Amino acid sequence: MSSKADTNQQLLSATANEHERVVEQLRTEKTALLHALEVRTQENVLLNEVLSTVGSTLRLDDVLHHLVNAVVRATQCQMAFIYMYNKERERLVLASATRHHQHLVGKIEMALGEGIAGWVALHRTPVFVKDQAMNDPRFQYFPELEEEKFQSMLTVPIITKERQLLGVITLQAVAPHEFTEEHHRFVSNIAVLVASAIENAQLYENTQRKLSILTSLAVLSQTISSGLYLDDMLRSLATLTVQIMEVDLCVIMLMDQSRERETDRHARRLVVRATSPSLNDRASFQSIDVDRTLLEQLNELHEVSLRTDKGTHYDTMSDYALARLNPIQDATYKTLISAPLIAGTEHLGLINCYSSKPRRYTAEDQTLLTTIANQAAIAIKNSHLVNQLAQKNLVKGFFDDLMQGTMDSEDSLRQRASFLGCDLTRSHAVVIVEISHVEQRKSNVPTTPPVHTKENKRGQDASNDDGYAQGAHVQAIYKRVAGIFRRRVQDSYSGSLLYEHENMLTCIISLSKDPTGTRLKSWLYEVARQTHNECAVRLAIGIGNGCQSSSEYRRGFAEANEAIQMGKNLQQKEGEDAAAASAVPLVTHFNDLGVYRYLYKIARMDDLRDVYQEQIALIDSYDHRKNTDLLSTLEVYLECAGNLTKTSERLFVHRNTLIQRLDRLQSLCEIDLQERGNWLTLQIAIKIYKLRSGSV
Repeated sequence: MSSKADTNQQLLSATANEHERVVEQLRTEKTALLHALEVRTQENVLLNEVLSTVGSTLRLDDVLHHLVNAVVRATQCQMAFIYMYNKERERLVLASATRHHQHLVGKIEMALGEGIAGWVALHRTPVFVKDQAMNDPRFQYFPELEEEKFQSMLTVPIITKERQLLGVITLQAVAPHEFTEEHHRFVSNIAVLVASAIENAQLYENTQRKLSILTSLAVLSQTISSGLYLDDMLRSLATLTVQIMEVDLCVIMLMDQSRERETDRHARRLVVRATSPSLNDRASFQSIDVDRTLLEQLNELHEVSLRTDKGTHYDTMSDYALARLNPIQDATYKTLISAPLIAGTEHLGLINCYSSKPRRYTAEDQTLLTTIANQAAIAIKNSHLVNQLAQKNLVKGFFDDLMQGTMDSEDSLRQRASFLGCDLTRSHAVVIVEISHVEQRKSNVPTTPPVHTKENKRGQDASNDDGYAQGAHVQAIYKRVAGIFRRRVQDSYSGSLLYEHENMLTCIISLSKDPTGTRLKSWLYEVARQTHNECAVRLAIGIGNGCQSSSEYRRGFAEANEAIQMGKNLQQKEGEDAAAASAVPLVTHFNDLGVYRYLYKIARMDDLRDVYQEQIALIDSYDHRKNTDLLSTLEVYLECAGNLTKTSERLFVHRNTLIQRLDRLQSLCEIDLQERGNWLTLQIAIKIYKLRSGSV
């Protein structure tokens, strides 16, 4: 009986123990469920808070800041980073971080596959390292982040529904804190939820920036077309460029016009013309000498920016080239982006933009700055053309007054000349230059006259277009030759003044370095020869005597004009090959005209013929028919005053040959050639005949 009672007691005790164990297990499960429910509830609260917060703003910085705070609160980690993916550069850039590391935003970046964050971005797969994160083979150490303090790491990609990478979330914790699977799940969920918000914020910021750029570009266009003076326009342009490019400083440099050279063998110089913000110590800026190599690099940068859709990163120019283009050697500014000012093929200057913070400029930045530079270049070129036109009108009026002998006072004329860069207190010579012949390297002139039929009407229209094109080509040559001649004169005879009109150049050449003008004619001849070799043109040049006072310039212009007109007649050889004649420069000084200067007007104005003219015409006709040189023989014979020995020596013929020629001449003439009283009249008549016939 006792044994049975003991057995029942044991059964009751075991049942009670089992009941207590089940109750305890249920309590434990209840506690776990309550904790899980609390965690899930907290997660849902945080997720709702994040969604509500990020959904209330379209600013990307605010979205990322709220995201960092949410994951820190949810995981109790010590450090959180968000890297955004830059598609153009294919790099991850630190975009947001906990407060202790906020100063590193924008400064830390890595390539895809670099470090754990780069590996996650490359493979679009989370990485969860519970302990000894630095021992992971994918880990890359960044000293600025002090990662040696942390042991646990959780990195999750931020991707769109289309699996497009937006960025990476990286969390790090100090021991003994470790990330759990719940943390992993929460961060993964939040990354999915905020992906759309990040996309919307990026789209909004891009739209806002483009709208701001368009508005600023509209203001820029108004500024450029406002008719401001060049310096005022450049200052306004620099201010707007700072706003559009979101930089700290804009510097605009233009080519120094006083240092311009005719060839690329000489360096050109860039000087600072405007800055924004305004820097008062512009004089301390370094001028930049630009050689052909640097110009070619700027040209290449400009062309690449224009022709490609994606643009180009500014790293296409070397650091050495960038340093040479920087007039400001100041450590305050960390980054520089430049764009050349080019109008057509002419380099006008450079726009430099500086940022005081480290910044990697994108292709969009370079394209935008190039767009600004192109608009600015057109405005600068127009301003130069307006200034040149105004200068040209001033020079023309000044030259007209000198030529016409306008009764301005000496002091007034000198003041006007000084304003134009010419010192009338010094001696000057008037020079007139005519671009008298442009060689046709390839002739398109038809050898037979065209037949006017319906079939070739289209061809005739094309021929007319070719004619217009040829005319434009000739005008372009005139412009180029005039520019070359102008620069060479200014280089060798500084202080000279020139006026260009169509194919004519009227010059007042300063003789300060050549008071007597003895070297001027030979120098002009050499310039004309070089110009013919370089540009296939022929120059006709007339030179007047030196002018000491303003009253003498009227005479100087008349002398130069007469010299060029008579020079073209006197140096044109009868029967000479046209191509050979066009290759010979025509440089005539007024004092070279000799007796022809007195005979020229008679020959041009008096077309009456007398017995002497008739006899000379008869001899000239005989020479043409018989291919003889009787007229030349007679001219030399008269110049030698009838001396047979001197005449034969000058003609390089035997004395008997000379006598035979004189006999033939006498048989053709009714005038007695032996009569000394006829010699002077015959000499003058021969020269007048040659002037009239153009065979001098």
